[in-house]
Amino acid sequence: MVTIRDIAKKAEVSVATVSRIINNKGAASAETIARVNKIIEEMNYKPNSIAKSLSKKKSNLIALLIPTLNNPFFPELVREIEMAANQMGFQVYLCNSDDNREKVEYYLEAMADNYVAGAIINSLKVTAKDLHTLEKSGIPIITIDRASFEHPYSSISVSHRIGAAKAAAHLLHDSKHQNIVFISGPKEEKSSLDRLNGLNDVLDKYEKPLNLNVVYGDFEMDSGYQAIKSLLERGQKVDCIFSSNDAMAFGAMRACKENGLRIPEDLRIIGYDNTVFSAYSSPLLSTVDQRKDEIGQIAIKELFRLINSKEDAKETERKQFFLEPELIVRQSTL
Repeated sequence: MVTIRDIAKKAEVSVATVSRIINNKGAASAETIARVNKIIEEMNYKPNSIAKSLSKKKSNLIALLIPTLNNPFFPELVREIEMAANQMGFQVYLCNSDDNREKVEYYLEAMADNYVAGAIINSLKVTAKDLHTLEKSGIPIITIDRASFEHPYSSISVSHRIGAAKAAAHLLHDSKHQNIVFISGPKEEKSSLDRLNGLNDVLDKYEKPLNLNVVYGDFEMDSGYQAIKSLLERGQKVDCIFSSNDAMAFGAMRACKENGLRIPEDLRIIGYDNTVFSAYSSPLLSTVDQRKDEIGQIAIKELFRLINSKEDAKETERKQFFLEPELIVRQSTL
């Protein structure tokens, strides 16, 4: 790899002179500037962005802390954020925590070490103290959805209770369904609780008694498969299934098919997230769209505003953004 020393040696000038020319700082003759720039072009020299960050104590890196890559929603969210970041001249430093506290601590420290320009935080394992430490280190932040505590920093929240209520109302739009299964994520996961509450909001309006069976998974496909397989093997009657995410819904669909159940003829099923695969499953999966594209745009625009306010040494208010999910009706609930 070509270095600044290689450029200086070939141009027969000092490293400091090359550095000044690259950064448009300091005096040098027009002849020297032209010679150095020509050599830079010939040798295809690319400045080391990390080194520049260390010297200037700032970068064009945006840290993005997510809980997992096993749930297909998050790779798709990463893609939306990355596209929005690139449009604004930022690069994304991806931090996959696997919802592990030790990994979260490692990445939080790495953010400061790499002088990231800002951070997007989506993790239940991050504390209010962590957010305060980042801000104190000069790193503007915005949280997405999974922060389970109140904080004064910028945030994007998706109303999963409303999204779940929309899904449940559609799932139960006629009176023949009595046996409902809700596939929850982990018990302590706030978004799962919000979705269960949204389902209960709809169930409470029904005069006819309905049987609700809550089973638990980990947002991955196999957990949805195992949960429904176990119910069906025990002879549990199931009329419809509401899954906390698409991945577990796909697993549930497989378990139903293995037990000879047709979707939607024998039972209806709806997921949550509107991942790409939901539009290609068989049958096509009804689901709830969290509006990932808007989340990406809002997160980057808000960070850009905070970063510019910080650099201008101005006091800036933090903003809270609230999004309402959208119901996507496909074949699995018709």
